[in-house]
Amino acid sequence: MGKGLFGRVQQELEAREKTPGLTMADIISLPDDLRRLVNWMMREGDVQLAEMVAHMEADEDAVRSMLKNLLEKGFVSELEIEGETCYRVRLAPRRRRDIPLDIWQCLEDKVEEE
Repeated sequence: MGKGLFGRVQQELEAREKTPGLTMADIISLPDDLRRLVNWMMREGDVQLAEMVAHMEADEDAVRSMLKNLLEKGFVSELEIEGETCYRVRLAPRRRRDIPLDIWQCLEDKVEEE
């Protein structure tokens, strides 16, 4: 059967792990309803579907659709906590700035140029 179903699932999991998560630019560019949900989830931490439905004051199918969208983009992860399915926002790690080892020399050179 080759890789079959297991291989496809493994590829999907690896692809999701490679997605960096949400950046602040991503959050700003989300449609209003998704942005509202994500902002709330970031404050709450791990949330269940029923909590999302209550917060959004929407029907379950609409919230499931929003959640599916976020899961597919890798912006939200699904967790099993004490037998309950919960969801958590995946934030992208902050990019670190590389500071040159010779920072004082770089600053001095910059001042001399001006």
